[in-house]
Amino acid sequence: MEVRRAGPADAAAVARLISRFFSDEEFFTPPEAIAARAPEFLQHPGNAAFLAFDGNAAVGISTVTSSFGFESGRLAEIEDLYVVPEHRNHGVATALLGEAMLWCSQQGFDAIQVVVTPEDPLRKERLIGWYGRLGFVDTGRLLLYFAPGAPG
Repeated sequence: MEVRRAGPADAAAVARLISRFFSDEEFFTPPEAIAARAPEFLQHPGNAAFLAFDGNAAVGISTVTSSFGFESGRLAEIEDLYVVPEHRNHGVATALLGEAMLWCSQQGFDAIQVVVTPEDPLRKERLIGWYGRLGFVDTGRLLLYFAPGAPG
């Protein structure tokens, strides 16, 4: 398995994996919107995506976005972490997260956060435990979301 940073030429693979992830998690962003956003995401200097390959097939992805604020300074967010089901439990997610965190360290971010969605309570607890073993702390904060014009 190879893990590397995605570049503009990888936009289709990035869009395919993010679309599959969003479909699996029942997120509402349609594949067409993801495909349209992928090239811009990959060109933004504060973003990064990492792909895991099994041969020539992209089988996993991690993405990082960034911001700056008074509380945390330069803040990175591991926004997406997804591995296709048939490649899970083989260290792919750990390798993807490791590359994302290494990039964050190289960029000099003051903090890294990850959002764990609550759709499946058992899975949520497993993820919180997994991230906790890697040094992430559950702050108990609640993320509220507003998207003008979005359904629901």
